[in-house]
Parts: sequence; C-alpha cells; structure tokens
Amino acid sequence: MNSFRILGSVSILVAMLSLLAGCSRSKQGSGDSPVVRVDQDDEKKVVNPQEEDVASQATKTLSEIPDEPVQSTPSAVPSNEKVSGNQPDDSATFKQKNVASLNIDELREKISLADNPDAVVKATDAIGRLRGQGRAALPDLIKLTADSDPRVRWHAARSVGLVGEDAVSAIPVLLSLLQDADPVVATQAAAAIGRIREDDEQRSLSEEEKELYADAVTQLVGTLVHNDARVRRACLRSLQSLNPSPEQLMPVVDAVFASQDSATILPVMESIADMGGDAVPFLIDRLKLPQGRFWASVAITEIGPSAAGATQALIEALPESALDEQLHEIFALASIGEGAQSAGEALVTLYSDGDSSLRGPVLYALGRLKFRDAESLLMQAVSEETSLSATAAWALAKIKPDTPSLVDDAVERMRAQCQSESVFERAAAASALSDLSIFLEVQDRQSLGVHLQGMLLDDSEQVQEAAAAAIVRLGGDGVPAVSLGLKNPEMRFYALGITSAIGKPAAKLIPSIIELLDSEDNELVHEAIFALAAIGAPSSVASEKILAILNESVLSKDEEARLHYAATYCLGRIGSLAGQGVLPRLKELSGSSDLMQATVAIWAVLQIAPNDQEQALKAIPLLMRALDSDNQTVRLEATIALGDLGPLAQDAVPAIELVSEDDPIRTIRQAAKESLGRIRAE
Repeated sequence: MNSFRILGSVSILVAMLSLLAGCSRSKQGSGDSPVVRVDQDDEKKVVNPQEEDVASQATKTLSEIPDEPVQSTPSAVPSNEKVSGNQPDDSATFKQKNVASLNIDELREKISLADNPDAVVKATDAIGRLRGQGRAALPDLIKLTADSDPRVRWHAARSVGLVGEDAVSAIPVLLSLLQDADPVVATQAAAAIGRIREDDEQRSLSEEEKELYADAVTQLVGTLVHNDARVRRACLRSLQSLNPSPEQLMPVVDAVFASQDSATILPVMESIADMGGDAVPFLIDRLKLPQGRFWASVAITEIGPSAAGATQALIEALPESALDEQLHEIFALASIGEGAQSAGEALVTLYSDGDSSLRGPVLYALGRLKFRDAESLLMQAVSEETSLSATAAWALAKIKPDTPSLVDDAVERMRAQCQSESVFERAAAASALSDLSIFLEVQDRQSLGVHLQGMLLDDSEQVQEAAAAAIVRLGGDGVPAVSLGLKNPEMRFYALGITSAIGKPAAKLIPSIIELLDSEDNELVHEAIFALAAIGAPSSVASEKILAILNESVLSKDEEARLHYAATYCLGRIGSLAGQGVLPRLKELSGSSDLMQATVAIWAVLQIAPNDQEQALKAIPLLMRALDSDNQTVRLEATIALGDLGPLAQDAVPAIELVSEDDPIRTIRQAAKESLGRIRAE
C-alpha cells in the first residue's frame, strides 16, 4: 500500500465549493478542474508550495522515495569523477594547479587540451566566475555550445551569460539553443540572454543591439509554450530583464497564444503565476483584453494575495466577461482574499443580477474577502435553507469569527453535510471544517479531529484526502484523532501519513509508532519510520531500533533498500541526539554502490556530525548528484546540506544555481538561493 498523500491546499475548498454551486464548465473541457491545478506543479504531483499551513509539511518527508536508486543525469548535474581512473583530466602542464588559480589564457588552453567533459566543465565554470574579465574566451565558449555533450553545452551557455554585455554578439547563438533537445541547455540559454541584458542596462544600445534584443523578445515569447517548465520560467525571467514595452510584447504574446490550444496555454500561465507578484502588471494587461481574461484570472488565482494589485482590473472585467470567465474572475478575487475587499460591492451586485450558477462561488468569495457589508445578504441566504445555506453560513463565520453562534452554526451545518450522499459535498464539508477550525477552542478542535478521523475510511479517496488535510491543519490538536487511527488496523497507514505531515507536534505519538516497528508488514514499518523522521529529534528514543533495522536484512532486496533508505533518513532527521553509535554504520553505507543509499547516508552523517570535514568533502559530489533526483525531498535536503557546508561547496555553485532558477518546487528554489548565500559568504 502506498503512503497516504496529504493534500492540504485551500484550492481543494475552492474546487469543492464551486462544484457544489453547480458552476458552468470551463474552457479546459468538462473533464478538467473548473479552477486551477490542485497540488500539482508541472509534471510532478506535490503539495502546493504557496500554502503556509502545517499540511504543506507533508512535502518535507521522504515518503515518496523511489524504489530504485537515483540515477544521475549527465545533462543536469556536474560530476567530479574522471571518465577513466587511468586517464589524466588534461595536460600535465596544469596537473598540479587548481582551476580557480588559472588566468584566462591558461583556462582557454585547459579547454583546448582537455580530454574529458568534466575537465571542460570545470574550466568553463571558472571562466564564468571571471564575469566580464572572461570576454577573451567568448569564442571558446561559443564553440562549446555546439559540443555533443549536453552538460558541456549548458555550462558553456551559462558562462556566456556571465560574461555580460560583451557577449551581446552571442545572442543569436543562445537563441538557437532555445530549440536544443536537452531542456537544461535551453533553460541556460534563455537565462544567459537575461543576464547579458541586465549587464547592458548601464549603457545605451546600438541599433544592431536593439534589433538583437527585439528578436530575442520574439523568440523567448515563442518558447513560452515549451513543454518543460524550467525553460518556460527561464524565458519569463529573461523577458523581465529585457523589459519590452507592452506595444512590443502583447502582439507577440497574442500571436503565440492564438496558435495554441488550452492544454498548452495553461502550463504557460502557471509558469507566469509562479513569478508571483512580479507577474501582476502583465496579467492586468491580459485582463483588459477579452482573449486574455480567462487565462489571466487562472494565473491570479494561483498567485493569491500577492496579486492584490489586479483587483480593480478584475472588477472592471466582471460585467464584460462571459459566464465561464466570470467564474474564474470570482475565484481570482477569492484567492486574493482581504486584499480584494474593494470588489465586495461588485460581487454583491453579481449575486443579485448575474447568472444563478455563480451564486455559490460569490458567497465563497465574499467569505474569503471578509466583506462585512455582505452580512445581510448572507443572513438572508442562510435563512432560506437552500443548497447555498451552508456556504453562506461558512462565509458569515469567516466575516464574524468573534460571534460564537455564527461559527457554531457553520460548523454544525458542515458536520451535517459530511453525511451527504454527494462525494463533492462531503469533501467540501471536510475542507470547510478545516477552515473553520482556527476559530474553535482546543477541546472543540480535538472533537472535530475525531469527527474527521471517521471520514478517513470514506469510499471516496477525494473525501479521505480532504479529511486528512483537515486533521493535519489541526496540528497538535489533531493528535488525539491520529492516536485513535493508529489503534485501528484499517486506519494505520492514513494515521502515519497524517503524523508525517503534522511533524514535531505529534511527538506524543512516538511510543505508539515505535510499537509498529516490530510489525511483520515491512510497508507499515516503512511508514512508521518516516513518521518518526518527520517528528525529528524527539524520536531519538527510537534510535537503537532504527539502527537495528539498518543493520538487518529482509527477504526482498527492494524492501531492504526502501527500509534502509527510510532508516538512514530517520537517523539524519533525529540528528545529533541519535548518538555517535550510529555513525560507523552510516559511514559504511556512504560508500555504497547504491547512489541513493550513499547520498542519504552521507547526508545523515553530516546531520549528526556537522563538523566532520573529511565526510563533508566526501559528501559534496554525492549531494551534487542528488540535486537531480526525481524526489523533491532528496533535492531539498541536498540543497540545504550543501549550503551548510559553506565555502567548501564552491564547486557545487553552478548546480545549485540551476536548482535556484529551475526547480519546479518554489520552496526548493528558495532553499537553493539561501544555500548559495551561505556558500558565497566570506
């Protein structure tokens, strides 16, 4: 049985309430969500990183560790290993010299004499670190952009961009790389164009340079529909650096969007939304045009409160929009929340004069905006006892949380709705109860948790996920419910998954979880280990048992590997409290031929003994490879660990920069930026 995934996004509540309200279908087709993606970032399913509640911590466990060892991708992460142990990396002239100490002429010669990609990459990166002083090597870098090894190509493109304004002439070469078969190469080419323009900002441009940048705008916009999110984001960042005028940008955007179907455009808008508040001026311009309103409102819904500057444009678009566009504009305002209160009157008018299918979403939006002037409308909707009454009661409670009678009424209605025959209504009720729980006293929150715990065995996975997410949001107050779940064999997997999402506040459950380590069900043991890992240091009482698991074998090699990964990770999460006694076994495993095992083991050693410099140096190449893992937590932990090593991890800077710019998970990109700061610190 796979580990239970916690979906804690408020987007679930949006989606559920919209379905309850009988909303019209979107332009995405009847089979798609009428709002936006839920807990999905590009091709990888993850918890929405914009959510700040405790449910988002579910992404910070290794419960989705792959069954197979992580394979490094040559095109994405540099390796420090030689192609052959019997071959020198290049000419003996430089054999004893550190690459960082070579001057530009020596670096150029090093490239010409190098007989393996690793040596080329190191010299190329060294040229990039020289910034403008590396201009003499520009011909060499341009030549390398045509190398057969994609890793060499992307490092060369990156260094071209780092040269800065003197590399303007290389823009056509970089533009040609936007079509490279390797998306990392295309990503770095797009980023390089932006870097060159940023360096160019301090001087006036020649007519020839203006033409080059104009062509770059056209091609970067055209590449926004690339199927790889990293490429799209890099194009967007570079377009920001190029700062084209709306008159220059909009016709190109319209031409590209007009030629693509909705399935292609939606990822583009998600990438734009990923820019957060920086994307708002662009989206406001899109709201002013009929063909842009739908996609702009979808993107604003993703951005949330940071898009408050788009409120007026949304208000103005509402009366001019088609029904499905109005629906998404309502959700965009709801996503902005209190920052969109100026839209309250327009929403009240729409409730009265608009299509009846919009009334549910409008009530939801009024609650999200906490628009007090809507109180009489909401009271009327509650008193009419229709299908909208529960949503109206929820909105009233959101607006007046200091009125216990309103909160109690909303909770009672949503509890009743949990028994509905409709899957959507049950899931929506669980999410709404989660949202109301912050207004309840501790005892009532604990009681609510027990109520939600009963929904974990619902026939619908959607309801199970909504109930689990609601318990997670209760944090420590959800622990009594989880404790009951751990005692029920049918609920144990759910309970362990919820524990992993709650983390340290679930420390009271440690004794019950330790008992499960003796189970003959290795899958259950696996989940129990991850629950202990999520709790962290308080799980130190389980260190000996975890070490015993790490020392023993099981019948299935696959099961053994998964348990060993989990046990290793758990000891690392416990940290120094795990004790020095676990280090010999972890150090042994750090030399494993299984790259995944070696990486997690060396990471764990560094968590337990952070001052062991010998192990730190050994860790760097493994952690660099881990940056390319398909598992998001492996990437996150490797990124943080490299940052903790400080200047020792200087060779990892290009790879971490790649993560900071291109990782599909926003929290990992932010962690990479922070790690770069620690590595570069004097």
